[in-house]
Amino acid sequence: MRLVLVLCGAALIAGCSSAPMRSADNGYMVRCDYAQMDRVEQQAKILRTELHWVNCPQAHQDKTS
Repeated sequence: MRLVLVLCGAALIAGCSSAPMRSADNGYMVRCDYAQMDRVEQQAKILRTELHWVNCPQAHQDKTS
């Protein structure tokens, strides 16, 4: 009986979870702008502030297929 309850609970949790996120194909290849990241990091060093990157600044270029 306990096994049935556990399996039912797991099925409910799995059924209620959201679908995985997917990025849209917008015709651009996304690349990090490392020059901008360097400038921001240098400024943070000068100001003695803490910097944590969550997402990199992006440099967009057209896709070459």
